[in-house]
Order: sequence, then structure tokens, then C-alpha cells
Amino acid sequence: MIRTNVMLTPHQHTTLKQMATSMHRTLGELVRDAIDNTITVDTVERRHQIALAAYQEGFISLGKMAQSLGVDPLTARSYLKEKNIQQIVQDKDEIKADAANA
Repeated sequence: MIRTNVMLTPHQHTTLKQMATSMHRTLGELVRDAIDNTITVDTVERRHQIALAAYQEGFISLGKMAQSLGVDPLTARSYLKEKNIQQIVQDKDEIKADAANA
């Protein structure tokens, strides 16, 4: 490995140290992982990761996730199955609220 210096703000340093401690990793490992993720993940894969994360957190619907992935809803369901991600099913009240907000 090659040693290099990186200047961090006090907030960045504190946050990274806390994350490293809670994850039982070093600050350097977190920085290297962030760099690897930045330079190795292409734009399409990154968009897929963001869409999946937003779907899993309940921020977007299956339809919006499918749109973000550039596929139809049926293909998006298959994609979830491939990734072993459980499909989120809305109850009647959520569907009514969505319809009212549309």
C-alpha cells in the first residue's frame, strides 16, 4: 500500500471515527472502501443501488423503482427476487392515500 495524507474537516473526521468504531473497522478501511466504490461502480449500477435502497426504505414504490431501473414493473419484481429482496406490499389505506396524492 502507498501512504497518503487526506485533509478532513473536523466533522468528517469525527463522523468517520464513530462509524469505524461502530463497524469494528479502521478509518482507513472506510476511506479505501469509499474510494473503491467511487471509482469502480459505473453510473448504471450506482443508479440501481440507489433505486433499490430507496425502495427498501419505503421512499419509492415498485413502479418508481422500475422506472429508475429502466424496466417494466414485472421485470422489477424479477430483479427483486434475484437480489433476494422482499417486495413491499401496500395496504388499502396506503393505496387510497397514494391515489389521493396523485
